Amino acid sequence: MNKIPVFGTIAHAYGFAVGNFLRILGIVWAPLAVSITVSLMVTPGFLGNHTPINDLEAIQRQSLRLSPFIFVFSLFIRAMIGVGVTELALGKRSGNTFVYFSLGAPVWRLIGAWLLFLLVMIVIYIGLIIVTAVVAVGGGLMVAAMKLSTGAHAIAVGLLVLFCFFLFLGSLIYIMARLTFLIPPVVVEENKVDLARGWILTRGSFWRICAIGFAIFIPLILIQGAIVVSVYGLDFFHRFADIMRAGFMRQLSEDAMRQQMDIWGAAVRARGLQVWPFMAAVGLVFETFAYGLLYGASAFAYREVNPTPAETRSDPV
Repeated sequence: MNKIPVFGTIAHAYGFAVGNFLRILGIVWAPLAVSITVSLMVTPGFLGNHTPINDLEAIQRQSLRLSPFIFVFSLFIRAMIGVGVTELALGKRSGNTFVYFSLGAPVWRLIGAWLLFLLVMIVIYIGLIIVTAVVAVGGGLMVAAMKLSTGAHAIAVGLLVLFCFFLFLGSLIYIMARLTFLIPPVVVEENKVDLARGWILTRGSFWRICAIGFAIFIPLILIQGAIVVSVYGLDFFHRFADIMRAGFMRQLSEDAMRQQMDIWGAAVRARGLQVWPFMAAVGLVFETFAYGLLYGASAFAYREVNPTPAETRSDPV
């Protein structure tokens, strides 16, 4: 089976995101505009939401009450964009798109695939906890049976804890990367929800997926950080660091630290009220580029490991 080409996938992803920016923008702008509007409606101080920006308890109650709706709504918006951009990346969408808003079968399939993945990961998460606990207990009994000196025993326990930590986290990352990377192109190209298909196609490509992920996410994180710092200013982050340092050094009591954090949070929310039009515009550009990178990479990788068109294969649809 072919393996995912690292440099080819990265180059294609950036080429697709830049070269097709306006076409991707035509797909994402309407869903994102709706998403931004809903986000503003549930944000204190925006569009009729009269929750005081300095009332943290009221904000937390509102967030808790609206979180199920926000989750479901975001799921539809992200699936809609994922299908549209993946269709473009796979060559299944020709011409320019000026307004895109779809709740067709592929969108529902992608939602189903994500929900199935979430369910599978819950089961796997529980299983990994059990396995890690068994390894930890077994390793602890072995260390105890060795009757090491105090220093050697401490080192052995530390190594055991470190091993268990990496066993759990590494297994989780490995499974998530293999299962998720090709979900959108499999759904769009093969018209089915099949997590196993992505798992099979990514065999032997885990480290390649990690390299591609780093090449995509690290620049996006840096760009996003630079945008936030330029808009909010370094003073907000210096103040946050000062509060954390004072709390760590026990220069502030727990109540005083909480009060300082509440004041800082209210200042951040007030700044958000001032800069939201700019942040919304920049966010639209940023997310358009990010979606192009993510779905461009997965679509190209899918075609490389599965060059045979879906309609000519004998796989069940």
